Amino acid sequence: MDKPNPKDLSEAVGISRSYASMILSDESTPEQSRRTPPRPLAILIYRKTCWRHESIADLTEDQMRVFEEVEPWTPANRAAA
Repeated sequence: MDKPNPKDLSEAVGISRSYASMILSDESTPEQSRRTPPRPLAILIYRKTCWRHESIADLTEDQMRVFEEVEPWTPANRAAA
């Protein structure tokens, strides 16, 4: 699938549009690590949009399932509760 736009990504996975835009950015900057989503979020993005961030491009479906079991995505507002 094509890369989603920030609005669609934001709505699909429940992150801010600015963070979605940062994740989708192709620009090379010193802050690249800020643009790389945590692996659990990258897998959720793939599940919701069918777009793979480069950080999970080499993972197989089986590997992603294992990661989802042992390291599920927890949004920041739920993690603090």
